Amino acid sequence: MSTLKQETTLAHPPLVSVRIYVVPWLIPAWARAQAWRNVVLVRKGVELTERLLAHELAHVLQWQSLGIFRFMGRYARYFIKHGYEQNPLEVTARLGEEDDFLLAWAREILTSREEIGAPTGDP
Repeated sequence: MSTLKQETTLAHPPLVSVRIYVVPWLIPAWARAQAWRNVVLVRKGVELTERLLAHELAHVLQWQSLGIFRFMGRYARYFIKHGYEQNPLEVTARLGEEDDFLLAWAREILTSREEIGAPTGDP
């Protein structure tokens, strides 16, 4: 019983480790950032904000829960059927931009990056 209580009161449950890289370009060219499994790519010149990172972290969790092949298959199928804006995986990620948990996780990552002087994507 006490173990369960400990687990439910953890401030930050264990999450997947996320790596962030600033890259010169992305496909499609209009993309500001993309998540590939636990890697977030941010186009050079784009500010990595809490909201943008929370969106990408939602995708990281989608990759983690669905796995590589199911995520890629569903994303492609939904993209063909619904387009980018109405793709259910994108709709969910946009909801993540206002999710307290994802925003706190993004804030924690951005704070730790600032402490080590990591680039944010800005020129």
